[in-house]
Amino acid sequence: MPLLAPSSPPPSSATSRNVELTPVTAPEAISQPPVPPDSKPDSTVARLTLDLDGLSAEIAGELATSLVGHVLFLKNQIPFPVAQLARIPGTKSAPKALKHRTDLLAAFDTLGSHLITTFAALSTALALVDGGPVVARPPRKGYLAVLVGPSVGAAKTKVMYAVDGLVTKVWGEREDEFEGDDNDDSDSEGEEEDGDISDSDSSDDDSRRSDDEEAPPSDTEDDPHTPPPDSRSPSPSLQSSPPPSQPAPAPIPTLQESTQQVLRSANRQLSHTLATAEHSMSCELAPTQIHILLRAPRRFKHPAWVPRQTTSAGLDATLREFREEAGDVVAATSRTRAGKSRGAKPEGLWLTCRNPGVDFAEPAEGTPEEDEMIWWSWDGKLAGFADW
Repeated sequence: MPLLAPSSPPPSSATSRNVELTPVTAPEAISQPPVPPDSKPDSTVARLTLDLDGLSAEIAGELATSLVGHVLFLKNQIPFPVAQLARIPGTKSAPKALKHRTDLLAAFDTLGSHLITTFAALSTALALVDGGPVVARPPRKGYLAVLVGPSVGAAKTKVMYAVDGLVTKVWGEREDEFEGDDNDDSDSEGEEEDGDISDSDSSDDDSRRSDDEEAPPSDTEDDPHTPPPDSRSPSPSLQSSPPPSQPAPAPIPTLQESTQQVLRSANRQLSHTLATAEHSMSCELAPTQIHILLRAPRRFKHPAWVPRQTTSAGLDATLREFREEAGDVVAATSRTRAGKSRGAKPEGLWLTCRNPGVDFAEPAEGTPEEDEMIWWSWDGKLAGFADW
């Protein structure tokens, strides 16, 4: 009969309590890399720096017109760029589409002509705010807003345009009008000296004329045997051959031609900047209205612009966001009125040069009302369309 060996006792509960359970980690948590703390989203503001001492009204107006054209196409308000729209034959379009295209091209052409004179008027208004002599007027900053939407308050997208380094000058004012009176004194002294010199010259002429009248006639004139005087002109055989023709010097470009070259170069740089920017302005929006607004003092005068005092608070908030996004130190450190604008985040272009603009001081209690900065709207009409 076989012997049955006793079986080993079951493990105690204490031993089972000492067993450590390793938690299972989800594979998703392992595969995710840590997010660096310094990562920032792409800036919505493109920067363009021109190799110029200052930004004239012509350059500011020309690039503003080009920017509006880019916005119309990138925001899906026109089916083709403005330059291509003008070349589409009218016979290939429906009557309604032809009317929309004709109206937009006419309004865009009017806006382009207005913007050049607009920045000239803005330069004058900013110069009058400064006051004082011409040499003491620093460059300033100008701002233009392009809002796409049914109204200014309900804009679907906001594109800002900053002119950082706008030359301030009163239109039609001569720079030498503010020179000291010393120049006037020196001019009067110079006139007196010129008068003395002219008097002495006239007396010398009179004495020479009297000597000629008293001189006796020469005997050689009545002597028939006197040989004729030798000719002073060399003989043909002794004449030297004419020098070889030199190439004509290159014509010096006029001021208008040089300005056109600068404008063409600036337009090419603008297109390249928008195409290679970190943030793309492309957006699929339904065709709607386009509103153009300008920030200028109350003393600003232009027949194509109307003051919009009721929208200044909202646009000022949009401008603060835009300046902070562009890295403007002054805007980031002077947040006197907190608050953000409603709607989409502002985007746009920051145009500058070698001499950036200087900000005005915060308005004090005694600031004249005509120096207050408000927003003005262009009285023209720009409307997008889809059919062509």
